Amino acid sequence: GQVTVDSGFRNPMDELVVGKVRELLGNPGIGIGDDFLAAGGNSIMAVRLGQALRQELGISRITGVILKNPLLSDLSDVLSELVGEAS
Repeated sequence: GQVTVDSGFRNPMDELVVGKVRELLGNPGIGIGDDFLAAGGNSIMAVRLGQALRQELGISRITGVILKNPLLSDLSDVLSELVGEAS
C-alpha cells in the first residue's frame, strides 16, 4: 500500500531539520520543500541551526553545509550522508 504522511517528511532527518528550522525562524509553516534562506534564514541563523543540529547528530561543520544546501530536502539528504559516514 501507499503510505502518505501529512507532514511530507520522508524520514526522521527531515523531521529533525524542519523542526529545528521552524523553531529557529519562529515559523511553524515551514516544510521540507522550503529553502532556508528564502524562508528568512541568514548566515547567523545558519550558525545557530548548525549548532542545534550538531548537538542532535554529533557531526561538525554543518553551517557550510546549510548555506550550500539551503533547500531543506537537500540539506536533510546531505546530513543523512554525513551521519552515515560518521557512524
